[in-house]
Amino acid sequence: MRRALTFLQTVAVIAAVTGAVRAAIRPSPKFESSAPLAVWKNGGFMINNNEWNRSARRQTIWANSYGSWGVQSDQAVGHAVENYPCVRQYYDNMLVTSFHLIRNGFTESMPDASGVDAEAADDVWLNDHAIEVMIWVENHGQTPAGDIIGQPTIFGQSFAVWHGSSTYAFALNGNETSGVTHILASIQWLMAHGYVPASATLAQVDFGWEIVSAGGSPMNFTMTNYWLPS
Repeated sequence: MRRALTFLQTVAVIAAVTGAVRAAIRPSPKFESSAPLAVWKNGGFMINNNEWNRSARRQTIWANSYGSWGVQSDQAVGHAVENYPCVRQYYDNMLVTSFHLIRNGFTESMPDASGVDAEAADDVWLNDHAIEVMIWVENHGQTPAGDIIGQPTIFGQSFAVWHGSSTYAFALNGNETSGVTHILASIQWLMAHGYVPASATLAQVDFGWEIVSAGGSPMNFTMTNYWLPS
C-alpha cells in the first residue's frame, strides 16, 4: 500500500512539474508554432521563432500580440547561440540622424536555473544589416564577443560596451526584467566615439532572447509587455 501511494505521489509530482513547465504557453494563444523559422505578424511587428541552428532541439513559440508572447525551449547544453526568438520591426534604412527618439519598453522573464545560458537583449541593425548593435538587459551565463571599448552611463544606467568584428554590445551592469532601452542614445555614443558613421541608417530593431542552453529541459521565456513607437 505504501509503495502504491509513493508511486501515485510521484506521478502527481511529475504532473505538477509538467503543468508548471507548460504554464507559460497560454491556453489557446492566437499563434503557436514549433517550426524553426515560424513568423507571425501583428500590429506592424513580426514575432519570429528564429531558430536557425538545425541541430537545436524543440522550441515552441506562442503569441497573443506583439507585446504578449513567449517561447518554451529545451535547448541542450551547448556553447553557441542556437536561436533568438524575438519581436521585430523593420525600417527602410532611414537615417539615424532623422530620429529624435528610438527607444523601447519591455517586461520579460527568463529562467534562472541550472543549465540555462541566455540573455535578453535588443538587436539593432544598421546600414542595411552591416552593423549590429545589441543592448543586453538580463544575462545568465553569456559574455559578449570581443573587447570592452567603453563604460558609458546612459540615462542613469551603466554599461560595458564590447566590440567584436561588426558587432557592438552594450551589456548592462546588473540585470533588469522590466525597463526601457535607449537605442538612439546608444547609437549616438558609438557615433561620438567614431565607431559608427554619422551617415548610418536604421534597418531593423528586435527584442528577444539569445538562447545558448536551456539545460536540455523545457524552459519558459515570456514577454508580458513590449512597446516600440514607430
